[in-house]
Amino acid sequence: MTVGDQHRVIVTAACMLLAVAGCRPQDRGEPAGDAAPLSAREQPDVLSGPPRVAVDAATQQRLGIELAPVAATELKATAHGTAIMLDGAALIAQLADLEAARADASAAHETYTRLDGLYRDGGNASRQARDAARAQDVAAHAHVASLVAHAGLDWGARIIDGSDTTAAALRAGIARGSITLARAEFSDPLPAGAERMQYELLGVGGSNAMPVTFVESSHAPVQSTQGSGVLIAIESGTVSAATLRPGERRPVIAATTSGSTRPIVPAEAAVADGGRLWCYVARGDAVFERVSLDADGQIDAGFPVDAELSTADRVVVRGAPILLSLERASSGRASDSSADEG
Repeated sequence: MTVGDQHRVIVTAACMLLAVAGCRPQDRGEPAGDAAPLSAREQPDVLSGPPRVAVDAATQQRLGIELAPVAATELKATAHGTAIMLDGAALIAQLADLEAARADASAAHETYTRLDGLYRDGGNASRQARDAARAQDVAAHAHVASLVAHAGLDWGARIIDGSDTTAAALRAGIARGSITLARAEFSDPLPAGAERMQYELLGVGGSNAMPVTFVESSHAPVQSTQGSGVLIAIESGTVSAATLRPGERRPVIAATTSGSTRPIVPAEAAVADGGRLWCYVARGDAVFERVSLDADGQIDAGFPVDAELSTADRVVVRGAPILLSLERASSGRASDSSADEG
């Protein structure tokens, strides 16, 4: 006998047991008398309300029905994107040009200040020389502002012009080659503020996921009107700098630091029906309610449940397909009975 034949025999036997238990006393050749109606524990038909099936404890044991508790896990909101490695050498060159321009601007300002003082004191400085120095001072500072603006578009204002210790440490690390910058692009808006997300780079150095440091928000991807861009820093202490080359693309995940707690049922509890996934939740000792699962939200621990469950609830982890067959059979008998009464 094949496994499929065994399953059909078990389901048929279970249906016969439930049919015998659910028939009226006069149908079994017994006097009707004033017998009380069948309780929910004994009722084999589908109960009113959500899809349910009733199976007594003895039948559960014969069918091998096994239960397991519902778990709970914290599900964080995530966004998937692409991290594009940036050329640290280009940044160092821009920072060097900016430093030289700032030095020139400082010298020009000192010259103007000296000549302006001499001119005001009637010393050896003409008005023409003072005005020429002032024009050079203005032009030098305008050049610095232009360099800062252009570099800020490429690298972010914090890297280029940040005065805090973190920004200084980032610039020093990039100069040493111990930090690699990348622009993480997400086609959809992030589920929370960029600074409140945690970022992980995938597929680097044989690691499944490597945490990276948020630097600041960046411009959104060109191909997206509602996307998000984030500048991230990658420490080479765990990844060789040679493995991350400018222009290289790697998948990146942004996740909220905390999430909502949802009930999770084991994957063994899932049963497919009607293009959806379901599980059976024990409601008392002999009633099982079928509830839908979030198939798209599957995690390693199992499936999130759409219904409101708690860790005190138990689900069927062995025998769910049999319960589904019994529910269908009971539903069919109920339909036939309604048709006969009509």
